[in-house]
Amino acid sequence: MRRLDSFDRYVEDAMASWHCPGVALSVIKGDDILHQGAYGLSDVEKELPMTEETRFAMASVTKSFTAMSVALLVDQGKLEWDKPVRDYMPEFVLDDAYATQHITVRDMLSHRTGMPRHDFAAWRLDLPRAAFIKRLKHLKFSASFRERFQYNNLMYYATAYLVEKVAGQRWEDFMQEQVFSPLGMVASNFVPEPPREGQINAGGYRVDRDEEGGAKGLVHMPFRAHTELSPGSAGALFSTLADLTQWLKVHVNQGRLDDMQFISPNNLKQMHLPHTIIPGGGVSEVLLGNTIFTYGMGWFIDPYRGLTLIHHGGNVEGHSLVIGFVPQESVGVIALTNIAGLPVPDVLLYEGIDRALDLPDRDWNTKFHATYDPLIVANARGKQTASEERLEDAAPTHPLEVYCGSYAAEGYPDFAVRQIDEALQASLVGSLDWSELRHYHFNLFEWHLADFDEWMKIQFQIDEQGDIASISIPIESEVENVIFTRKEPELDEAVITALVGEYVTGIEGVAFAVTAREGTIYVAQTGAPPTEVKPYKVSADTVGFRMDRVRMDFVREGEAITGLVIKAPGMTLEAERKS
Repeated sequence: MRRLDSFDRYVEDAMASWHCPGVALSVIKGDDILHQGAYGLSDVEKELPMTEETRFAMASVTKSFTAMSVALLVDQGKLEWDKPVRDYMPEFVLDDAYATQHITVRDMLSHRTGMPRHDFAAWRLDLPRAAFIKRLKHLKFSASFRERFQYNNLMYYATAYLVEKVAGQRWEDFMQEQVFSPLGMVASNFVPEPPREGQINAGGYRVDRDEEGGAKGLVHMPFRAHTELSPGSAGALFSTLADLTQWLKVHVNQGRLDDMQFISPNNLKQMHLPHTIIPGGGVSEVLLGNTIFTYGMGWFIDPYRGLTLIHHGGNVEGHSLVIGFVPQESVGVIALTNIAGLPVPDVLLYEGIDRALDLPDRDWNTKFHATYDPLIVANARGKQTASEERLEDAAPTHPLEVYCGSYAAEGYPDFAVRQIDEALQASLVGSLDWSELRHYHFNLFEWHLADFDEWMKIQFQIDEQGDIASISIPIESEVENVIFTRKEPELDEAVITALVGEYVTGIEGVAFAVTAREGTIYVAQTGAPPTEVKPYKVSADTVGFRMDRVRMDFVREGEAITGLVIKAPGMTLEAERKS
């Protein structure tokens, strides 16, 4: 393995070329470690060196572990790959009736249900898995059942709930007892907090770039909330190079680790077989020359230089990683980096496989730079283009405070808007923290997704009365924009008490009585029964309600309600509060 002797230098050169602070790398064949190393820094600010025991946020590499939890239950005769999921959890209901009845765990794990990502329906939500399952029915499909590959984290969340139902214990506990402990993975769990004292997490970073894509330095990316639901069974794993080497040995040795048959060869192979076709094209085809790629269960499976390459990567919070292996040769590579959104792990995966198998040199780092460098420049310039397309002097239709409030869409967390000084901020409540919501033109705003360093355009919509009624948000690119409808503002007891009373007009016999019961406001015109009205606005000078096509705006002066303005089609009527 003379070509692996010079691999250290290649790794260090690749790191420097991508501004990657640290790498942990292992190349194995069967039970033997052919090459292993830790390079650079795990923490730039503290100048801590990378080690084989440094913990990484593994992101979507977690999916191969989730698939294994199912395989273990299949081995135990408690679960079947191809039995409808509703046979195990009847509460599993989706927007597509046929898919609901026929989806199997094989479909869920191979990304072929017909549902697109809908990531923000669950991202970082502290919500019980059982409650999340009830929300799935509101999320729109973008393809028919088993029509095509659509990467989907939500189905992996649902898989953990399925395992819990069948095994009778929390998914995390199942994984600890039946995966981590038997394999000796002593530094692995599903939260940023290490299981043992003294174990250290790598810091995560991204490259800060100028307007032309040039590197200006590194930006630290701290860990966000890791809830049981999300990233959960789709991406919450934390592990080390040493632990993952144990994991990889199982996959290259027919399900064995040393003298232990951890998983049956047949069910191991089920995860490694192609189930869903991924059409070629784009960057992947340019780099690898393939016109087809596939997905198994928790693993991508690709043709590779006359062999088969099984692999899965992950990207989250300044960490990019990949695990891959060639089953015919029992050769595998683990490449862990603490840099976001750059192909360093893939460079080292392909280069490591080629060197271990003594395949003709392709210098993968040069190949990846040739493809990705123009994309980095294009992305930087794209941000400038978006700014240039903004219309000048196209002010919003309302004062900024009018846009504030909460907006709801079934299946998603609430979208909230608030004003701080002279600027707006937005939040996906319980999911994404408050971040900038800057005006673009007219009622189009840009929402800064700070966790992803991206901007999303959202459109406020007005009703026939000219009020801000909803927001159109492209929160899932594969379906039409999701409409978040303005929620009724909450009325405190002081406001409710102030509203109750009689309001008289200048028209004899026309007066309005306002009553309240259990927090609900009712209005009755003289001679008519009370009718419930819904609040739509609470401000310093107005408390507004709607009833059918009628709008009732109560005039507010400090804590007092002094009058009422009724706006109906073809009529505006004023009333004074009776003393």
